Amino acid sequence: MMPLAEVIDWSVALVPVLVMAGLFIWLDVFKLMTLWETLGLLCLGALAAVAAYPVSGVFLDQLPLGFSVYSRFAAPWIEEIIKGAVIVGLFAFNRIGFKLDAVISGFAVGAGFSVVENMIYLTRFPELTASVWMVRGLGTAVMHGTTLAILAAIAHEFAERETRGETREYRFNLLWFIPGLLAAVALHTAFNQFPDRPLLAMMGTLLFAPLALMAIFKIGAGEAQQWLAVDRDTHRAQLETLRAGKFPDDASGRRVAALAQRFDPATAEHIREYCAALTALVLMAEDTLLQQSSDSARVSTDAAATFKRVEEIKRRLGPSTLAILTPLLPFSRNDYWEVSELKERVQREPQSGA
Repeated sequence: MMPLAEVIDWSVALVPVLVMAGLFIWLDVFKLMTLWETLGLLCLGALAAVAAYPVSGVFLDQLPLGFSVYSRFAAPWIEEIIKGAVIVGLFAFNRIGFKLDAVISGFAVGAGFSVVENMIYLTRFPELTASVWMVRGLGTAVMHGTTLAILAAIAHEFAERETRGETREYRFNLLWFIPGLLAAVALHTAFNQFPDRPLLAMMGTLLFAPLALMAIFKIGAGEAQQWLAVDRDTHRAQLETLRAGKFPDDASGRRVAALAQRFDPATAEHIREYCAALTALVLMAEDTLLQQSSDSARVSTDAAATFKRVEEIKRRLGPSTLAILTPLLPFSRNDYWEVSELKERVQREPQSGA
């Protein structure tokens, strides 16, 4: 059985950052993150820490800097780049929608990174006192989550023009992540400048991190609600036109209408029905998110039948027609992300689609 002193050491080193991650998830007005998604992000952060450990060892052995200089000036670059690679992947696979989502995902990945890093140190240096582990648990660990949350939020700010535009015009760009990386490295470097005064670094982190992240939370929530309201009005108008048997009189609508005219009447009608059903799903997703933002309980929705209808029409159209049609649709990466969130919500509550 583990001695009480070791239990205390492990607890103060690992628990605080996990509690803070849970708090941010609880504060999310859109209730975007599930337990399994949170665990997945923590695991991604853990894998980043496992990758960073040997890389840091190689750099420490090869660079004639000494541990102190390396820790203060080189380690922040190496660790933030490796952690940041996870965020790049989440953006690339369209797993981040709102700025709130970016902050929570970044902090959770950073928390997973810090947990494994602290576990490595706990195993290697068991003789260190509880005060050291308190500094690492409340200072270093929170710093890792905060720097990556800020990196993700800044990247979201630079990427949002592309993610909210039509998917056919979307271009992924690694330059979105450079400003956030520089900010993360700067904060990490500042934290590491106080090796002889760790309590000062810890207190600075505990004062800065909650204020900075809560400010981003507030800005992100207002921004998301405004976007959802505007997009909902646009999609509602498009759906009314499609259900009236026409295509919207805009660039995308005209492109889809021209494509439909190339097929027989039955296929053309399937194309219109597919556009209508997919637009209905986007609209349901936006309605659900807006309703969720004003309701403390998790909101359920009855979208299962519409998802089933979309799949039926996709089978009738076939993969070749869908491959031509999909790039012509007016939906953004954000719209598709909202639909994926709606689908996950429906799958968690199968009775709502019965």
